[in-house]
Amino acid sequence: MKSETADNILWDRYTRASQSEKATTSPALSRITFREESATKPLHHVVDAVKEEASMLALHYPKTMIVLAGRSRRMAVESLGEELGSLTSGSGSVTSTVPRTLGDVGAALALTGVNASILIFQASSSSLV
Repeated sequence: MKSETADNILWDRYTRASQSEKATTSPALSRITFREESATKPLHHVVDAVKEEASMLALHYPKTMIVLAGRSRRMAVESLGEELGSLTSGSGSVTSTVPRTLGDVGAALALTGVNASILIFQASSSSLV
């Protein structure tokens, strides 16, 4: 619980700060876009947003966009398996190991062929020390 609260405080600090505050906190944060959105089909929305952003960036910069995505959805209320299946229906069959390995968002991005690098994160409750 303490970890989740700390995560939420940090997330709010960086996502709700003005651009000038982000720039003084870290030069890298001035190049990061944070968006909080809701959608009835979240995977479709993420894939469309990443494709749109990647194509716009490709026009102006010779760099590859990096998408950071979390792998786990612990205690999630809804399942995204059906939406993932409909999103990737043209890509052939999706085995259950792809979303289990990459998470629903990572699997949707990888299987729809977005023009971006994907970095998957997963929190761990145990220490490696």
